[in-house]
Amino acid sequence: MATAPASAARSSSLKAKHVLLVVFGLMTLFVFSTRDAQLLDASSPLRQRYAPIPLLMLAHGIPGALALIMGVFQFSSRLRQRYLQVHRVMGRIYIACVAISAPVAVAVAVVLPIPSLTPAATIQALGWVMCTATALYCVRTGQIQQHREWMVRGYAFAAVFVVVRVVLAIPAVERMGLLGLQTTVWTVLATACFLPSFVIAWQSLVANRRVMKARAAAAAD
Repeated sequence: MATAPASAARSSSLKAKHVLLVVFGLMTLFVFSTRDAQLLDASSPLRQRYAPIPLLMLAHGIPGALALIMGVFQFSSRLRQRYLQVHRVMGRIYIACVAISAPVAVAVAVVLPIPSLTPAATIQALGWVMCTATALYCVRTGQIQQHREWMVRGYAFAAVFVVVRVVLAIPAVERMGLLGLQTTVWTVLATACFLPSFVIAWQSLVANRRVMKARAAAAAD
């Protein structure tokens, strides 16, 4: 009798994950097609802003983009189950990208003329590296569930890049100027710090409650 509720719960969880990934994928495409496409135009303000630090931007941007793309595939249960070796190779590439992109992001923040955002970039980079390193330790020691949870926490810091730029594209936020930028960055970063752990803990609580109900029903029968 407990099989049906458990199956329904897994199906609901999968649907929620898929919807979230699709939404985030659309957000990423929006950012790359509207904002980052300007980097291809040598005369654009965005390209001119980064002109003094081209090597730093390449060292940060290319690994960061790869990490954003590969991170999504790391959450695919189907890929992990059917093509475990591919999952592992992509995981190694993801970790290498994090190890390069995150520290360079701090250097970029130091050079760019917005000192108030340097602490935010540092916290984001540290959070991304520490969560990813913890996920690596967990998988090396056979703690697969904990590995997945820390990967989720780490990817949330990577997602800050996309979410911040989507919010900044909102006209009302854009009109706020520097205040809107600072408020958005710190708000999204704070959310990335606590929301994944909250969701993971809540899922665990719900799963435990279902198990207790199933045991109670089995005992009653």
